[in-house]
Amino acid sequence: MENDANFDESDDIEIISKSQLKRESQDILKLGKRLVELKPDQLARLNLDDPVLEAIALAHKIQNKRSALKRHLLFLAKLLRARDTDSIVAAIEQFDKTSLIQIQRHHQAERWRDQILEQGNDAIESFLQEQAQADRQKLRQLWRNYQHASSEAKKIQHSRLIYKSIKETLDAA
Repeated sequence: MENDANFDESDDIEIISKSQLKRESQDILKLGKRLVELKPDQLARLNLDDPVLEAIALAHKIQNKRSALKRHLLFLAKLLRARDTDSIVAAIEQFDKTSLIQIQRHHQAERWRDQILEQGNDAIESFLQEQAQADRQKLRQLWRNYQHASSEAKKIQHSRLIYKSIKETLDAA
């Protein structure tokens, strides 16, 4: 009877399959690779301890990009396994989300620029309806400069100025 009581307590032990352990190991390795790919300002915003930061810095210095880097990434994964990685993963997801938003804003600015170059004042008015804080006078002046540009280089220059003005407006919104 006493053995049955001990057996019941061990029922709470969670059995993890070998496949699950491999998946978790691969996830940690991918996290290590992703940390090595981050920009220095992004790394500074993460709450990483010195051994992990030193390992990431060393990974940047490795010249042999095959076997030496692979071994070093395995070492970095070993360091990460001993830490709580949930906050690191959440921060990286936030970086990716911010990056995605910037890319979408860039594409939106390009679309508006192309419409303004093709349609002129009609497209400017449409843009102003969507972005009330935009500078109507500046956009019209830039579009007129584009229309009257004498060379292709000048047209490209004015096109870039229109894009810059649109992007600044979208970023301010």
